Amino acid sequence: MTIQVTKEPINLREKLNELETNKGLKGNEILQAETAQEVRSLIGAGRKNLIINGDFQVSQRGDYTTATTASGSTYYLDRFKTVLGGAFTYTHKISQLVDGKYVNTLLQTMTATGYSATQQFVEDFAKLKGQTVTLSVWVKSNKAGASVGIYDGVSQTHSSPHTGGGGWEKLTVSHTCSTSTTLMRTEVWTTTGAVVGSFIEFTNFQLELGSVATDFEHRSYGEELALCQRYFTRSKNFIGMCNNAGNGVEGYIWFDVEMRTAPSLAQDSPFSINDVANNYTQSGNNIIIYSPTTRGAFVTMANFTGLTAFRPCASRGLGGDILADAEL
Repeated sequence: MTIQVTKEPINLREKLNELETNKGLKGNEILQAETAQEVRSLIGAGRKNLIINGDFQVSQRGDYTTATTASGSTYYLDRFKTVLGGAFTYTHKISQLVDGKYVNTLLQTMTATGYSATQQFVEDFAKLKGQTVTLSVWVKSNKAGASVGIYDGVSQTHSSPHTGGGGWEKLTVSHTCSTSTTLMRTEVWTTTGAVVGSFIEFTNFQLELGSVATDFEHRSYGEELALCQRYFTRSKNFIGMCNNAGNGVEGYIWFDVEMRTAPSLAQDSPFSINDVANNYTQSGNNIIIYSPTTRGAFVTMANFTGLTAFRPCASRGLGGDILADAEL
């Protein structure tokens, strides 16, 4: 005897979906991501911020925690250069509360009508040709119109302006780089016509691949310092010999990291050395540099007195620094 059994058809896709485990909120975000950059950001893989010192941890050139009168085309905090069309003071503020977190900020306050800006140039701009990048910066201003922008040497894009209400706002802008791009400049600036007392304060400066502004990437101070030292560093790493006249030294100074290119060198104050027996300090700055490289340079320094001729000497680790500048 033959028995025939019939059964309602089933939807195999629906049954497979029933077997799926709960992906959770983060899993759903990853599944909905449109680019590899977004997936990488969500899982925290690799480095994403193309800006160096974006949270203003490193300030090798000095302490600007009190208002400093700014000069145009000058670097203050590492990697950030000022631009001005008026006059302003520049203040490095430590541990300010922004978006629920304590961070360092930079404050620019106008002392004359005009505009102010701070820029950072990205060295590896050629890798960005034809790609979309996004700049995000937390900004506070009492002047409507402040914005952040990206310039690739061909075209420029700016964010929507800050409202000027005096509160913190996250400004973002996306830009598709030209295939003929010649540079990558990021900036934050007050609007033209900012009056005396207008200010712009900002932090968490981030440039990343893709069209989405993700959370700011924090790096350790040690990692950020090493990245900055490729462009600017202070060094006391000197070893050499006293000259035959007993009034100068000659030898080699080297840098803690390999620099971007052979730098320009200068002193910030008189240098101190030890010749095994005694300590000596220059009476005034005097340095001559010979054939600097990305790792160091042969130098002579005069304005010493009482040295023993031909005695070996080295830095005391005190006194002045040799400043090496290889900025873009």
